[in-house]
Amino acid sequence: MAFTRITAVTLAVLAVAGPATAQAAEVPGLSGSSDPCTVALDPGHNGESTNTFDPVTGVLMADYPNGQEDVDALDIARAVRDRVEDAGVRVVLLKDSISDNVTYRERVDRAAAEDAVMGVSIHTTPGADAAEVYPQRVGGFRTGDGADGQSHKVTFGDAATAAESQRFSTMIAGARSVAELRGVPVTDLSFDGREGLWGGNLPVIALIADIPWVYNEFGSTTGGGAHGISAAEKARYVDGLSAGILAGVASSPTCGVAGSVGSALSS
Repeated sequence: MAFTRITAVTLAVLAVAGPATAQAAEVPGLSGSSDPCTVALDPGHNGESTNTFDPVTGVLMADYPNGQEDVDALDIARAVRDRVEDAGVRVVLLKDSISDNVTYRERVDRAAAEDAVMGVSIHTTPGADAAEVYPQRVGGFRTGDGADGQSHKVTFGDAATAAESQRFSTMIAGARSVAELRGVPVTDLSFDGREGLWGGNLPVIALIADIPWVYNEFGSTTGGGAHGISAAEKARYVDGLSAGILAGVASSPTCGVAGSVGSALSS
């Protein structure tokens, strides 16, 4: 998709966000820093099946390869990286190859070490009605048997991070809705009853992250998940994610690049 398409979608999201957001995006040097913000992109799934416990929170970090989804998620992440970096925002990928074996803890630690302003997980799944965005929420949790065999509950409690996650999630969901030509809600995700996983309502990577995290599922009418998505679906997903990330960064008071991104998008 052409970059002009992303620009139009991003401006639409900024307009919906309100005058204060649009004005902030147009003010050069908003935070007084010349350093670009960093966004961490998390292509979904892992190169190997793993069932390890997070050394910090004790939550089960179960992950696994998922066929074509692994390929699609990495392709999408690379395309989003290129689009977002073209606008002056630094991007790091938390997985470089579909064979990489990286735990959720390793991913969130790398995002934090890179001073990422947000982490964005990229997944696909069958069913058009499964297109959703999941933010961090205070009280979001996972529960199950820990390494000691006892039942444990890990709960998210950082209100400031949750609020920023929800703001970014709203931006990304809005941009995705425009690009995908359908409503993409910001909602919760239930893991109850899923074999091999702890129950609860927050993705583990978002639960253990100490930076704002936005977890995305693209619901496919042609396949999704291990079955893959079409080239047209992939292009719409790339457009929506790129536009939403740029809108979020452009309106973030912590981003030194916000003014230049806003000016570039409105020129």
